[in-house]
Amino acid sequence: MSFELVLTPSGRIRVLEASGDDAPGERDRDGWERKAAGAFAASPPAGLFCLAADRAPATLSSVVSFWRDFASRHLTELCRTPALEGVAPEPIGAPADAELTSLLLSAPPMPGGEYLNAAVLRSLWVALDEWVREEIAGSGADMPAWLERNAPLWRQVGRVCFHLAENTLDPDYPFGFLATYAPGLGAAGKVLYQPLGKALVEYAGERNRKALVALLSPVQRASERLDFVRELVESGDLYHALAWTPAEAYQLLQSVPALEESGLLVRLPEWWKRRPRARVAVTIGEKRASSFGVDAILDFQVGLALGDERLGEEEWQSILASEEGLVLVRGQWVEVDREKLAAALEHWKRVQAEVAEGGLTFVEGMRLLAGGPADLHGAGDRPGSAGGDGEIHEWSFVDAGAWLSGTLSGLRDPASLEIDVPAGAFHGTLRPYQETGRNWLWLLTRLGLGACLAD
Repeated sequence: MSFELVLTPSGRIRVLEASGDDAPGERDRDGWERKAAGAFAASPPAGLFCLAADRAPATLSSVVSFWRDFASRHLTELCRTPALEGVAPEPIGAPADAELTSLLLSAPPMPGGEYLNAAVLRSLWVALDEWVREEIAGSGADMPAWLERNAPLWRQVGRVCFHLAENTLDPDYPFGFLATYAPGLGAAGKVLYQPLGKALVEYAGERNRKALVALLSPVQRASERLDFVRELVESGDLYHALAWTPAEAYQLLQSVPALEESGLLVRLPEWWKRRPRARVAVTIGEKRASSFGVDAILDFQVGLALGDERLGEEEWQSILASEEGLVLVRGQWVEVDREKLAAALEHWKRVQAEVAEGGLTFVEGMRLLAGGPADLHGAGDRPGSAGGDGEIHEWSFVDAGAWLSGTLSGLRDPASLEIDVPAGAFHGTLRPYQETGRNWLWLLTRLGLGACLAD
């Protein structure tokens, strides 16, 4: 450590510079020590808050660890305090005499340790509490917002979190749900989670009633907005680990915004961030057109895809027959809105039927590829159509097929063309740019297009 803490005869904490042989980069890799020293120079309460607010280096002296734990105890109580919008947090009383005695017995030898007693600890606690409440009042923000800015490590402490995880061992109930709360941080600055049922035991007694109310208030707000949360509360299932069906899991996944707005935290499987979704895949120009031009006729195919992978007929039927929001496809959970997916599929099948009668021109194909209105006439939503262009595009995509994508790529980047030119009367060596021009002319000739190449 590049600094140590000392207790003065007046009961103040200040920084005692310490010598060391460590290289500067090792001694102060992230500036934590420098920041803490600066905070103590401003005031002892600011320094104590800084010790607990930021993630500390892996190794701390026993003295710094003692004072960091002391400040963390205060931050833990602050996070348990009811946070009402526009209302400053109430003062947090110092620990009881028995707790202060226990703290004194756990104190390591330290410079100025002879001045450490219960009265000093109580005075430091009150000073820290007053400093925190003054800082919150002066910020113009409420307590959670102030903590988010100044002590983000503590964002989850004192809050209820809904956890959803996969359970691969049970095909009928492949998801697990557990409501937890975070009573504090561990030594490494990691959030400690406990089942929510333990909070009823930990917060038992009149002294902790306000803390319990503050903890469960977001649950109450969520239960007023969401039926499934109300049912969990009324049945008492909220306090137990539950095995869930895909439909029950999807109910929570759809409700994440409302849960977070109510003040709850939500932890979800990583794949939900990617939001895998089966969509209608429309492919234009898979096969070679007989000619090329604005009136060229392109083939038009409709299927279902998961990402870039096309799905088979049986997989289609399995997805469309499901009434659940989550369906297991090729080993991964996929979000399916059966009604919207079926509407998108019905729309593109109708377009496919129109194409079968009059064909799909190059211009119409390019408009669809560019994300234009999802019909051949470019009129956008039509009266009486299921959903609308927005939902159709949300649950489908249009791709150029193998032949069309290769042709468009060659037109855009002639230098990438590789063609076999028949042997003829020409004898000579072309420069690279001349080869590019020749290849481009050859491509346009094969497409039946005229060309003019100027040098």
